[in-house]
Amino acid sequence: MNNKNTHTIRRILIIRTDRLGDVILSTPVLTSLKNSLQNIKTGMLVRNYTKDAVAGHPDLDFIIVDEPDARSGGLRGVRELGKKIRAFNFDTAIVLHPTFRLALSAWLAKIPRRVGTGYRFYSFLFTHKVYHHRKKSQKHECDLNLELAQAVGAKIENIKFKFFVPGDSHEKISKLLAQANILKEEKFVVLHPGSGGSALDWPLDCFGELGNRLVSDGFPVILTGSKAENKIVDRVISVNKNMIRMDGQLSIKDLAALLQKASVVVANSTGPLHLAVALGTRVIGLYAPILACLPERWGPYRQTDSVFVPKVEMCRRCSPKNCREKDCMRLITVDEVYNKVVEKLRTIK
Repeated sequence: MNNKNTHTIRRILIIRTDRLGDVILSTPVLTSLKNSLQNIKTGMLVRNYTKDAVAGHPDLDFIIVDEPDARSGGLRGVRELGKKIRAFNFDTAIVLHPTFRLALSAWLAKIPRRVGTGYRFYSFLFTHKVYHHRKKSQKHECDLNLELAQAVGAKIENIKFKFFVPGDSHEKISKLLAQANILKEEKFVVLHPGSGGSALDWPLDCFGELGNRLVSDGFPVILTGSKAENKIVDRVISVNKNMIRMDGQLSIKDLAALLQKASVVVANSTGPLHLAVALGTRVIGLYAPILACLPERWGPYRQTDSVFVPKVEMCRRCSPKNCREKDCMRLITVDEVYNKVVEKLRTIK
């Protein structure tokens, strides 16, 4: 009987259906589980638009897509999701994205061991509860995710990000860089001026002036963003038409290939910043002085020297009408960000 148990393969589901950065900051859980436990298969429940962020991950065996819409809303939608999950026969679920819908879906899927926060009204749906207040913990989101994994035996040591970038994405980016006359070993900077509404952004004219100064110094500057952010990029590039725009042209895998080749990435608090960190690229993050958005939790993981926050009193929430500074992010000056970029460029041989 012991031999049989030794060879039983456990199936563990990681549930994270929010945004790109959240998903990326959850992927070390996969590696921690695989490094700590024997005979396991791992799955991840994600939204369709973040699927490529985990596709090909060496420590991930299954991907389940959850894309709630009008037809899958309400109790019927939860039942359908529970049925979809149950088909994979998971014995453990770790709910990293705490919502009632997801907790109920794991319960309906009849997963025997369900791990989640102990501080929600629906925490009774979890068999294993972890008691930490994420907003008040002052811990990084990645570490909070790993603490949940500890409840099923994962060891928090030698934390690593892994991201699979396919060869065709590398080829595409190499061609785009060649078309932009950027040499193979040439240093270049990526500016990502949008955030998809996930953060209070650094002003676009500041991004424009930063790009202008770097281009004037002889450093190629590439602007990235989604198709929906075309107008944002229009405003940034209007300062200097010699910046190179790749907004709306890149999949997540393509963006990863670009960020991996970049010398420095400058971005607001948003998914591409965390993607760059996961790929080992030097970054500079621009963060609002809002308690729920602080870099202690959402900053570039273990790169505390790479963050700028306006030097003002922290706000519980952003209220532009009542803002004493009117535009606090403008207090992060182009000079200080430019100097930090140049400092990082000088460290690259």
